[in-house]
Amino acid sequence: MDWENGIFGKIPQTEWLDVGFNVTRQNDPIDGLFGDTKTDNLVAEWESIANEYQIPVMAQFHAFDTESQKTFRIPIDTHNVEKGLIKVKINQSERMRALTRAGVQNDAMFDYVINDGIRLADQVFTRSKVAKNELMATGKVTIKENDLNLTVDYGVPKANTAYTLDFSSDAAEDISSQIQAIIDDATSKGVTINGMMTSKASISKLRNNEALQVIIGGASAKGQLIRRAALDAYLEEEFGIDTIITNDLTYGKSATIGADGRPVIATARYFPKDKVTFFASNPGGKLGTGLWGNPPEVDDFEIRVGSSGVSPYVYVSQWFEQDPHVLWTKASALFMPVLYNPDSLFIASVKG
Repeated sequence: MDWENGIFGKIPQTEWLDVGFNVTRQNDPIDGLFGDTKTDNLVAEWESIANEYQIPVMAQFHAFDTESQKTFRIPIDTHNVEKGLIKVKINQSERMRALTRAGVQNDAMFDYVINDGIRLADQVFTRSKVAKNELMATGKVTIKENDLNLTVDYGVPKANTAYTLDFSSDAAEDISSQIQAIIDDATSKGVTINGMMTSKASISKLRNNEALQVIIGGASAKGQLIRRAALDAYLEEEFGIDTIITNDLTYGKSATIGADGRPVIATARYFPKDKVTFFASNPGGKLGTGLWGNPPEVDDFEIRVGSSGVSPYVYVSQWFEQDPHVLWTKASALFMPVLYNPDSLFIASVKG
């Protein structure tokens, strides 16, 4: 391996352009609802999506020789949409010194450096999953990190995010009636709910709900845990909810160095334990997509696409500085999730 410019550990940019493509995780349920799209212009693409997926607006009849009624474009949060810059870097020199002391030879160092870049790209991908799940759970995306404090507003009505579901058996209203009320609100807005996302804990509460036990299995089933298949069949037959997704995955939210010199990672859930989001997906089963743009580093690259002829979602770059004497490896991307229809989400907090 010939290092770029003779700098030990600096890999030619053409090699890095083949990193940063594997954004989809097969075991991550959010990728089934929000895909990923690469674009050269986030704002233009978002505007196109916003106007394509709304409920059709009716034009009106006009008399001849009269002026046409003006229509409008769906407003988007252009102020914040292009502020979704995600990036992370690592001290590559420090890493290589440790590997050299461990006996790693020069020829093998290439793979270690490439793998560092792949791991950095995966951290960027992880932040995109966090954003998608936050949109699913709250109807917004907040960015409160690294001196940023902004909220991306998708136009989800406040009433759509303020529902409460009481899953306890002694609730004032049975759970079927509570869900039906949400379904009715959606129907009044021209939306047909066909799915829900929640946690396994909430599903367990439904299966233990005595009112549901009687509705599904009869009076003799009171006190008996509802089979998951029976619950799914009931929700589909009664409410048209044929897609039930549980998400209990976690990620490393932050890390500190402990007294023993090893990292202490604080974990967090992608999707809250006490939320249920009812949704109306399009015929392809999607609620939106993740738009990926080009980070500022791309402006400096002479070659912007990999061997496939397609640009990566995440760009990995390196640079060397003299003081301190360090080689850095960095992964960066411009990302923001997009919701097709603001009225497609109906979010409830669970109690009981």
